[in-house]
Amino acid sequence: MRIRTYFDNVRTDVRHAFRSLRRSPGFAAVAILALAVGIGGNTAIFSVVEATRVRAIPYKDPERLVTLIGNVDRGGTVERRGASYPDFVDWRAQATRSFEDLAAVDPQMMTLGGIDEPERIETEFVSASFFPLLGATPALGRAFREDEDRVASPTAVIVLSDAMWRRRFGADPNVLGRSVTLTGEPFTVIGVMPPGFAGIEDVAELWLPFALWARRDTMTNRGNRGFDVLGRLRAGVTLEAAQTEVDTIASRLAREYPSTNDARGIEVSPLATELFGRLRLALQLLMAAIAFVLIIACANVANLLIARSEVRRREIALRMAIGAGRARLLQQLVTESCVLTLLGAAGGLLLAEVMVGLLTTQSPVPLRIGFAPAVDARAAVFAIAVSLVCGIGVGLAPWLQIRIADLSARLKESSRGSDGPRSQRLRNSLVIAEVALAIVLLVGAGLMIQSVRKLAAADPGFDPDSLLTVHISVPSASTPRPPGTPARPVVTSRELLDRVSAVPGVAAVALGTDTPYGSSSSATSYTAEGQDGGFTGQNRPRTYQHRVSPGFFAALRIPFVSGRTFLDSEVSATPSAVVVSERLVARFWPGQDPLGKRIKLGLDADSPWLSIVGVVRDVRYRRVAEQDRDPDIYLPFADRNAQIGFVIRTTVPPATMIEPVRAAIRAANASIPIYNVASMDERILRQAGFSRFITWVMGVFAGIALWLCALGIYGVMSYVVTQRTREIGIRLALGAQPRAVLRAIVGSGARLIVAGVAIGSVASVALRRVVSTQLLDIPLTDPATGLALVLFVLVGLAACVVPGLRATRLDPVRALRQE
Repeated sequence: MRIRTYFDNVRTDVRHAFRSLRRSPGFAAVAILALAVGIGGNTAIFSVVEATRVRAIPYKDPERLVTLIGNVDRGGTVERRGASYPDFVDWRAQATRSFEDLAAVDPQMMTLGGIDEPERIETEFVSASFFPLLGATPALGRAFREDEDRVASPTAVIVLSDAMWRRRFGADPNVLGRSVTLTGEPFTVIGVMPPGFAGIEDVAELWLPFALWARRDTMTNRGNRGFDVLGRLRAGVTLEAAQTEVDTIASRLAREYPSTNDARGIEVSPLATELFGRLRLALQLLMAAIAFVLIIACANVANLLIARSEVRRREIALRMAIGAGRARLLQQLVTESCVLTLLGAAGGLLLAEVMVGLLTTQSPVPLRIGFAPAVDARAAVFAIAVSLVCGIGVGLAPWLQIRIADLSARLKESSRGSDGPRSQRLRNSLVIAEVALAIVLLVGAGLMIQSVRKLAAADPGFDPDSLLTVHISVPSASTPRPPGTPARPVVTSRELLDRVSAVPGVAAVALGTDTPYGSSSSATSYTAEGQDGGFTGQNRPRTYQHRVSPGFFAALRIPFVSGRTFLDSEVSATPSAVVVSERLVARFWPGQDPLGKRIKLGLDADSPWLSIVGVVRDVRYRRVAEQDRDPDIYLPFADRNAQIGFVIRTTVPPATMIEPVRAAIRAANASIPIYNVASMDERILRQAGFSRFITWVMGVFAGIALWLCALGIYGVMSYVVTQRTREIGIRLALGAQPRAVLRAIVGSGARLIVAGVAIGSVASVALRRVVSTQLLDIPLTDPATGLALVLFVLVGLAACVVPGLRATRLDPVRALRQE
C-alpha cells in the first residue's frame, strides 16, 4: 500500500507540475531552454567520447589490442622510439606468456605505376601475423604466409584494400595474380580485404610483406629502428602483467646488446589510447567546460524555482499547516523539478544531434572509418540520468529554504510580502557560483585564444610568407647500369630546379629531402671532434639531418649566423661539408668560431668527418608549438634521393602557382608523381588546427555561460526589485533621488559579481594547469584574461542596470498600495 500511495503521489505531482508550467509559460520556456543547452551539450560530448572507445576500432576483441612502443632514457627524459626488426623478433619469441601474437607494421607512401598517371598511395608494410592478429580475413584470395615474409627471401606480393580494388581495378573478380608496379618493381596481387578495412592508420590502400620494409642489412641491424609493433593480449591478461613481462625482456636485451639496447625500455599501451588519446584529452576538457555550463543552467533554474516558491509560500505554508510533512513537500518539489529537467533533456537530445554533426564535420582531425558518434540509446540514457540528477539538485534548492524556516516565520513573511534573509542568501550564493563558473570558462577560452594566436605568430626561424611546398617521387631510370652502382633518376635535380625556376612568378626555388612541416626528417647520432668522451649507449648526441640544394637557405630566408652555404663543388653523394644549426654550436663550441670544426654521423668509427662551413639560425622544422632539443644539420643534396620536396618563393599568391609548377615538373618527366602540395601558411595553420578547434568550441561554451549568467543576474535583480517595490515606493515618496535607487540596486548586484569574479579568478589558476598541454606559455596575467574579466563585469552590470532603471520609474502611489 505504501508503494501504491507513493506512485499515486508521484502521478499527482506530475500532473500538478504540468498544470503549473502551463500557467507560467515564460518561466517554463526560459528554464527548459537553459536546461536543453546544458544537457544537450553534455550529451553531444558524451556521444563523441563514447565513439572513441574500443567499439570505434573495427577489429576482433579491440580491448585486447595494444601497441608495444620502444622508449629510451636520454638524460632523464624518456623518448618514444620505433622498434628494430631484431628486437621485434625477440619480443615475439619471448613475450608468449602475455601475448597471443605480435605484428610489425609501418605506414609508407609508395608510387603506384603502370597507369596513365603515377599516383602516390598510402601503404602498410605488415608482418604475416598482422591480419590474423586483427581477426581480419580477405574477402577475396588470401593474406601473407610466413614463408613470404622472411627477410632472407621475401616475396613480392601485395594485398589490396576494397577501395583500391574498386577504384583502380573496377572490382574485377579476376584480379588475383595480376601484376602491379610499385616504385618501379612488379608485385603480384594475392588478396583483397573486405570493405571498411584500411589498416591501423585507417588510410592504407594496400599491404606488403614486412620483410620488404628495408634492405637486408638494415633489417638485421638492431640499431636501425622506426616501425610500430602491434600485440594482442591473451584472455585474462592485464595491461600491468604484460608490462611486467616486457620490462623483463627489455632488461635482458639491454644486458645482451648494451651498444644498441642500453637504457631502452618497452611501453605497452592500449591501441585505443594511441589512436584516440589526444582527441580524448581534448574531449575531457570540453566535457568539463560544458559541465560548467550545465551547472550554471541548473543554478539559474534553481533561482527561478526559489522565486516561484516565494510566490507560492502561502500555498506551501497552508500545506504544512494542515499536516504535509517536509518529506512530502520534498517529493513534490523534486518531482516538479524533474519534470522540468526531463523536458529540458528532450530538447537537449534534439540539440545534441545538431552539435554532434557540427563537432564531426568541423573537426580538423581526420576521423577514422569506424568513428561514427551518434545520439543513440546510450546517449539517451545519459541525458535522462543527467536530467534526473539535475532535477534532484534543482528541487533541493527551494526545499532548503522551506526546511530552514519554521511555519510561523513563513506565514509572517507571507503577510509582509517579502522573502526572508535566508532565502536571499541562498539565491545570492547561487548567483556567485554562476559568476565564478562563467569566469573560469571565459578565462579558459581567453587563454586558449591567446595560445592559438601565439602559435600562429611563433617565429619558425624562416620567412613562411609566399612559400609553396611541393613533394615529388622521382623514379629510377630503366637503363642498364654496372653491378653495385646506384640507379640513376629519370631526371636530375638540376634539370628540375631549372624548369621550376623558369616558371613566371617564381622568385626563388630550392629542394631537399624534406620540407618544414611537410615531411619527416631522419635522426641519427653524431660525434663532435674532440668532444666524443662521456657518451655511451643511447645518450649519444642526436641530430636531424636534411639534404638540401645550395639555394635552400636563401629560398626560405634562413639567416646565416656565420659562414656560407654549399659550393657547387661540394655537392656530392659523399659530402665533406656540412651546415649546422645554432644549437649544435652552443652545445660543443660556445663562444668559439665553429667554422672548420668537424663532426661525424652515426656510430661507425670509419664514418667520414664533415667540416662545418656554415651556421644557420635554429628552425622549428617539425612543430610550430615547440622547439626540438636536438639540432639540425644540412648536407648537400644528392640525386640518389628519390623523395624530393621543393620550397618555392613566389611573387604572386602561392595557390596560383600550383598548376604552372605541376606542368613544369610533368614536362621534365611525365612519370613523376606529385603530392603533398600546400603553401607554408596552410601547413602552419594545419599544425594549429586542433588547438583552434578546441578554442572555437570553448569560446562557444563560454559565450553560452556568459548569456546564462547574465540571465541569472538579471532574474535575481528583477526579483529583488519586485520584492522591494513597496520599500522603493516609500523611498521615492520621501524624496529619494532615482540615481540613489539605481545605485543601491546596481550596488547590490555588483557585490555579487565582485565576489564571483574573485572566486572564479582563483579557480582559473587551477584551470591553467589542467589545460597546460593545449596551451603555449601564456601567463594568467595575459591581456586576454583581463579582457575576459572586464567583459563579464560589463555584461553583469548591464544585467543589473535594467531592473535598476525599472525601479527608478516606479509610481510611488501604486507602490504604496501594493501588498
